[in-house]
Amino acid sequence: MLERAMNSLDKKIAISQDVILKAYKKYGCTLAVAWTGGKDSTVLLDLVRNVFKGKIPFPVMFNDSTMEFEEIYSFIEKITQQWSLRLHVVKHLKNDIKQFYKLPTMKEKEQFSRQMKIHAIDHALHRYHYKGFFVAIRWDEHASRSHEAYISRRSDHIRFHPILHFTEKDIWNYIKSKNIPYVPLYDHGYRSLGEKPFTRPSKDGEGERSGRESGKEIIMEQLRDLGYW
Repeated sequence: MLERAMNSLDKKIAISQDVILKAYKKYGCTLAVAWTGGKDSTVLLDLVRNVFKGKIPFPVMFNDSTMEFEEIYSFIEKITQQWSLRLHVVKHLKNDIKQFYKLPTMKEKEQFSRQMKIHAIDHALHRYHYKGFFVAIRWDEHASRSHEAYISRRSDHIRFHPILHFTEKDIWNYIKSKNIPYVPLYDHGYRSLGEKPFTRPSKDGEGERSGRESGKEIIMEQLRDLGYW
């Protein structure tokens, strides 16, 4: 059974690598890899490393809300050094952060945090002149992503989604079989990591993103139309 699962994973890896190579052949290093420090985007980074024989030729963009878990910041720093990443840290805009902390309720902060991320992505596009991004979303993690394509053209950039066909189980099989480092929060009940104030461990029987802010999950499709990953 394990051998069959790994054979299936090898086929999925080949599909992902093909997406990465086709993007590179057309756009070169004008694309950036979007990296959150989470399990999915770290697997994507490693897939890119394997395609290019241990090196990542693209810039790697970390969208820093300034509210990430301490473990995320430590992991980002460690892997950046170990894998020799050309890291672009894109913090949420100063005016957005000021406005965020002036909001009186957590609900309003949750709602505004979504806009902050979209604003930061837009800012990164213009600051670094990216032609587009590699993004580590998957079909099975949210209904709004279930019909996404490997190539998604936006009005001012393009997105490539090399691991769409991976499942959560595939992600962990990849991590374990290839001894890929990951944030230790996953060993303490977290299945999906967002900003620290709005993320909790998942309970038994809940979905993968159940620990994320529920309001955002409900309107995810609208957010993605506006530029969210």
